[in-house]
Amino acid sequence: MRDDSAASRLARAVARDRRRIAEGQRPTYRATWSISIDGAAVDVRVIELPVIHLFVPDPAAVADGARLVIARTLEVPPDAFDVVVGSEPSGD
Repeated sequence: MRDDSAASRLARAVARDRRRIAEGQRPTYRATWSISIDGAAVDVRVIELPVIHLFVPDPAAVADGARLVIARTLEVPPDAFDVVVGSEPSGD
């Protein structure tokens, strides 16, 4: 039986994407964001890397923050992949 916990999904995604980058591919990651409940920070999540997220000070820092956390998670250079930032969820 395959472990489908968030940690296991993350480990599989990291291994897969490290391998893809080593083969010369350039994966694209989708970052989403939302303002924290108190309005003091922006929570950035990476769709393709479950449980990976970070807080940045404002929406202008979302792309750079996402790129940094992805590079650190994968242990690859920050220019080895693409990042697409989605708009803030509407909350509807």
